[in-house]
Amino acid sequence: MKTIQFFAFTLLFSSIIFSCGSEATDEVTIETEIPEIGVDTTEFLSNLSALEERINSSIDMPKEKDLKEAITAFQDFAAIFPEDPKAPDYLLKASDISLTTDQPQMSVNLLDQIITKYPNYKRLEDVKFNRASHLDFELRDTTLAKEAYKEFMEQYPNSPLVNDCQSRIENIRYSMEELTEKFMQELEANGGL
Repeated sequence: MKTIQFFAFTLLFSSIIFSCGSEATDEVTIETEIPEIGVDTTEFLSNLSALEERINSSIDMPKEKDLKEAITAFQDFAAIFPEDPKAPDYLLKASDISLTTDQPQMSVNLLDQIITKYPNYKRLEDVKFNRASHLDFELRDTTLAKEAYKEFMEQYPNSPLVNDCQSRIENIRYSMEELTEKFMQELEANGGL
């Protein structure tokens, strides 16, 4: 029985090896141009407006389906209308919603996109601080977070957030729980409690 199994395995293995040989003559062509996709902008903007209305008018937390749709639609807006002054605002909204829906890496990626594509964005200071904070607290990438905080302080030395950056750099090795415990101990030692 073992001989039959061994023979069957050898036959199967040999057929795989020979079928994957180097005699292939077909070339693989990789498409390097992205085909232009036609978008009915009127319909798109109408759907976007309706989606925003559903999210904003919700008394409770908006439906997860609407939030996921909003992330995509907001990114689509920036892709379809990259020169529109609202494009970075929509990417920032998509980043915020991504964070809310427990997608911190996507949130950071969207913030990176704003930083790269919209260097003159009026809220770039907030974007860069949020990026550092998300790297720190949500992703716990302390190395990148420390770099982001330092870069922020260099670019915005007069920002009211500089003290927060310095504090986070000093305490970045602590988890949120450890930081809370440390703060409570310091407060107690200083007679605050």
